[in-house]
Amino acid sequence: MFPLFIRMEGKKVVIAGGGQIAYRRLLPLLDEGACITVISPKAIDAIVHLAEQKRITWHARSIEPSDYADAFFIIAATNDPNVNEQIATYASPNQLVNVASNHLIGNVHVPTFFSRGKLQIAITTGGASPAFAKQIKKQLEQQFDESIAQHVEELYKQRKQRKEP
Repeated sequence: MFPLFIRMEGKKVVIAGGGQIAYRRLLPLLDEGACITVISPKAIDAIVHLAEQKRITWHARSIEPSDYADAFFIIAATNDPNVNEQIATYASPNQLVNVASNHLIGNVHVPTFFSRGKLQIAITTGGASPAFAKQIKKQLEQQFDESIAQHVEELYKQRKQRKEP
């Protein structure tokens, strides 16, 4: 796996599934300005609420391959591993696909992460132990508290000054 951060603003994201995992995956994408469509016969109240606010689109039905044919990023987070696998199978090789039920099937892992201003730290165990990744995240959150954000902002300003003529 190759780690990178992707600017998601305006990118089409399709999420199959309307449960807690789908919700956890969509929140940071929503914060980054992605255009999110959730497709699931049922959805938790939090997803329904976001759809009612017109912050996301929710289609209360089963997903079809045509739903994600032009998606930049697909998240397969249904409670049916066979459906999730089918989504990964039908996706184009040039699409980013995360399969929540089996990290080996998709081509993208979603790490646990946190931000302190411009500082972003992502942690993954490559699917070996998401619980351990969360434990490491907690330790790093304590090590890099909110005060680090101001320091990074100062470094950013210094870098910009060096680049300006």
